[in-house]
Amino acid sequence: MSDSIQWEIPGHLSLLAGDGGMTKAVVKTATCTAELYLHGAHVTRFQKSGEAPLLFMSKASEFAAGRPIRGGVPLIFPWFGPREGMPAHGFARTTEWELVETTLLPDGAVTLKLRLPTDEAFEVEYRVTVAADLTMELVVRNSADHEVTIENCLHTYFQISAINTVSITGLAGVTYLDKVAGTTCTESPAPIRVAGEVDRVYLDTPSTVEIVDPGLGRTIRVAKSGSRSTVVWNPWIEKSKRMPDFGDDEYPQMLCVESGNVAANKITLSPGASTALKVVVSSAPTAQLPGV
Repeated sequence: MSDSIQWEIPGHLSLLAGDGGMTKAVVKTATCTAELYLHGAHVTRFQKSGEAPLLFMSKASEFAAGRPIRGGVPLIFPWFGPREGMPAHGFARTTEWELVETTLLPDGAVTLKLRLPTDEAFEVEYRVTVAADLTMELVVRNSADHEVTIENCLHTYFQISAINTVSITGLAGVTYLDKVAGTTCTESPAPIRVAGEVDRVYLDTPSTVEIVDPGLGRTIRVAKSGSRSTVVWNPWIEKSKRMPDFGDDEYPQMLCVESGNVAANKITLSPGASTALKVVVSSAPTAQLPGV
């Protein structure tokens, strides 16, 4: 951690030993606080002043080398889902990233720039900006001399009041893969409500998605660019019990709405080409968000 002290910004950004002794950056601005672990370049906290945390973190999460952190914003790359003999969801979320730059912006926001340790096929940078909104941008460049195909995803876990009262908008009419039922479906015009295990990959959709949460009196907005897929996930009862790093009774307070490019939306990069996935997460009292 001592090598990273140079990136601290007095009064705004500190580098501390977090859970499991892992290095984390703690960011404070006039409007919010945030935390990011170098392990996985993982944002584990974003909370606006006077508001409930925006991100859900499991109390059972493991903070250990080679293990992903459960909750917050896991960074999925270069593949999504299981791969035989390889770590699920790729290696980026269990790798120690390098903090290479921090900036205090004129408006009081703080930006952190991280880099994935050198890989022969990719050059990967991740920028996280903490302001009134949380902005995350993953940039991947193909540094190989041949085409490479990747999947990427910001696997965002949101803190909600109760899974049976929230609704999701922005995906009406979109084709999705229902990984629980093993079928392909088209979403109805009505807002989505979750009443059981849900694991859906919505395809060919660049749209903004909103989570309307009457219990907390807020709407969470997930705006994105460079993304053609949206994933909606909640493990529900039985799967929660099978997950050692997730509490049996935590599923009612979390909902994942993930942005990326997976399955049929995977990306092929020619030599030297790059792609940028950008997600901006915001929240406001429901009545104050335009279009709600």
